[in-house]
Amino acid sequence: MSWWRRIRRVGTAVGGLAVKAGLATVAGFILLVVVLGAGLYGSAALPLTSAGPTKAALNAGASPLAPPATGAAAPFTGASTGCSEPDPTNREGCLTQATAWLYDQLEQHFGKQPTACWDRHEWNPTSDHPRGKACDVTIGRAGTFPGDADRAHGWEVANWLRANASALDIAYVIWDGKIWSASREDEDWRTYTGGGIYDVSTATGGHYDHVHVSTRD
Repeated sequence: MSWWRRIRRVGTAVGGLAVKAGLATVAGFILLVVVLGAGLYGSAALPLTSAGPTKAALNAGASPLAPPATGAAAPFTGASTGCSEPDPTNREGCLTQATAWLYDQLEQHFGKQPTACWDRHEWNPTSDHPRGKACDVTIGRAGTFPGDADRAHGWEVANWLRANASALDIAYVIWDGKIWSASREDEDWRTYTGGGIYDVSTATGGHYDHVHVSTRD
């Protein structure tokens, strides 16, 4: 066989191998595209969830696993017994049945929040706190005015309380310099004046750092 034919045979063999290698590479690339495409499609088909904590919930000190504040409160069906129930926020104090029920409903709908109910409130002889008929839900940091997220969360709590006032035997709600009373429902949220006791220019006196809620009984 001539040297020229030998060179051609070697060239043909090498070319065949190159073609096969090229086809294998192309096939592998196509397979990779198909697999990646299927993965992306599968991911896109999965439902998006918001299981993580909201910024408002974290800023308010609520549990990151707190359920969303949706739905109506379970109505209070107890009796008028005076300050007879233990206060979960103060070992020295007591709550009425209606206030104890309200506290439980707040926790069920908003999760754990920094809350104070019974208190002596010696500077305010007309306060509902020493009667076990009121709770304060701290929003943001006590003694400071709220940022946008905390303020929005405070209104979420306040409006939920107002919407469930009848079911929870609520008398009035104070938040963000405003007060709503069940007995004056047609007047909507009114400017809170402090009743001549509280300095409404401060975060605490004007109820900018906490939502106050009082029950009728």
